[in-house]
This record gives sequence, C-alpha cells and structure tokens, in this order.
Amino acid sequence: MVKVKLEEAHILLEDADVKWYWSRRDMNLFRQMWRDGKSGEEIAEALGVNLLSVALLVVDQEIIGNIKPRPGGLLGE
Repeated sequence: MVKVKLEEAHILLEDADVKWYWSRRDMNLFRQMWRDGKSGEEIAEALGVNLLSVALLVVDQEIIGNIKPRPGGLLGE
C-alpha cells in the first residue's frame, strides 16, 4: 500500500454561516432590491440573512447572468 502525504490546505467557507438554499420568493425580492439599488446590508436585512450570504448570492447571480454589475456594486447607490 502506498501512503500519500496530505499537505495542509485551506477549505473555503468551511465554518461560514451561509444560506445556500434560496426560495423563488427570496430570489424575486433579491433581484428587485438589486435593481432598485439597495445595499447588500439592506438586502440581507430584508431577507433575514447575513451579508456574506448576500455577497455570495450576488456572485452566483452575476456569473449566471441573472443580474448585471451596477454602480456601487454590493454597496448599492
């Protein structure tokens, strides 16, 4: 049997408190608030989640083309 030496590594978001599942209602509210220029903090508060969850949702939605970059980015207008 060959033993493989494992190197130390960093696991991204291993202990992060992140909302991974988003309902259709939440997604619709998120997209509307994004278009309206609301800040990430305002969106997080309205959805009852933390800013990290909203930031990751922004990245996800921009990658798949559901939202466009905007002036102010996550900070909003």
